[in-house]
Amino acid sequence: MSETELAPPAEAPPRVPERLYAIERREADALRRWWQRLTLSAEALKAHTDAPPWPKGMRAALRRCDTIEAAMLTEAFRHLWRWLPAQDEQPEHQRDQRLQVWTCIALVVAELREEQPRMPLGAGLGRQKRETGKPYMSELRFQQLMTAGTPEELVQRLRRALALIDKRGVSIVHLADNIALWWREYQGGASPQPTRRLGFVWANDYFGATAGYRQDNE
Repeated sequence: MSETELAPPAEAPPRVPERLYAIERREADALRRWWQRLTLSAEALKAHTDAPPWPKGMRAALRRCDTIEAAMLTEAFRHLWRWLPAQDEQPEHQRDQRLQVWTCIALVVAELREEQPRMPLGAGLGRQKRETGKPYMSELRFQQLMTAGTPEELVQRLRRALALIDKRGVSIVHLADNIALWWREYQGGASPQPTRRLGFVWANDYFGATAGYRQDNE
């Protein structure tokens, strides 16, 4: 693939309605554009860009990766990394950490087949299943998701969580921001404001979603 094909699209105003805690709006916009070309059909993509979708095998290769290191070597991730706003003045250790963060994001986001902008992951997992009247993810499994202790464990649990909601119906931007926030806290950078920590964000969204129909059933 040529350098021209790998180059990021022309700069455009970010189209990101989501509230962000850990990634920049330009990064979120680049991610959404990347995911659209990676995932959407040619017909669906026309609503967002004149550019063609990438070959389906590109997304499949990324989804087959079991490790961060393997994902870094994929063509799909190379696209994303080149599209992200450059941060050339970062120290090397911060650049290495950013590389790991965005590889984790790519591994998880590539699982989504459809997205719903503005829909947080916690709210998506807490929605009521029509068949059972219960949330898509049980409270026990949700608590286990929040206690992921390593990047590999986080990726694995998030992939399983997305499978529960048929890999659709949440915002890729919220998902990416959650992962970046997890990494920030993993590195010891938790916000002094409890409401800006991942545990609160996820729990607030999840239990906010379950509260409506659980009250109706009482």
